[in-house]
Amino acid sequence: MLTDNEGMTIAISALDKRLLAKGIAGWRSANVEIDMAISSENWGAINGAQHDRFLHANTIALIFHKYTDTTLEQGVYP
Repeated sequence: MLTDNEGMTIAISALDKRLLAKGIAGWRSANVEIDMAISSENWGAINGAQHDRFLHANTIALIFHKYTDTTLEQGVYP
């Protein structure tokens, strides 16, 4: 288990690094858009920004999942 001052290092391809950077930037941008939409009570914009955030979060998760080991005990089906 990681302590507060430890980091996690994984080696990923150059393409995945770019996709990860875009995914993180997009996720952060969607969070800002959600905050602005909530402030203006724009329900359509809230929905759109939540959808964008969801897509970016899934991209990030897929990249990390690609580079981690999984076992049957972790929910991977044969």
